[in-house]
Amino acid sequence: MNDLFDVLVVGAGPTGLACGIEAQRADLKLLILEKGCLVNSLFHYPPNMTFFTTRELLEIGDLPFVSVNIKPARAEALEYYRRVADHYKLPIHYEERVTQVRKEDGGFAIDTGQRGGQH
Repeated sequence: MNDLFDVLVVGAGPTGLACGIEAQRADLKLLILEKGCLVNSLFHYPPNMTFFTTRELLEIGDLPFVSVNIKPARAEALEYYRRVADHYKLPIHYEERVTQVRKEDGGFAIDTGQRGGQH
């Protein structure tokens, strides 16, 4: 891929998604690259894990995190962040690991080890 982007976010975790939302709001051409699945780190947490923080502190993009519990479980967080990515139609390439970032021609070039597809 030899496309030009204003913003390239490495990682589709909560922070990467929040950065992507803000880039879209600023009308910037955006791409998010993720080495695994959406919120990959959370996906690999133990299935019965509960967050130490409240759902309000996990919210991004002005979308409410609805949960019956004050401190949500892993499954609720995975669903919430999927809903955020879908709601904002974030351009995410899954299973595409960034292997190198280098300065090139007044910008940056990114090398990836692409394994999978695009969202």
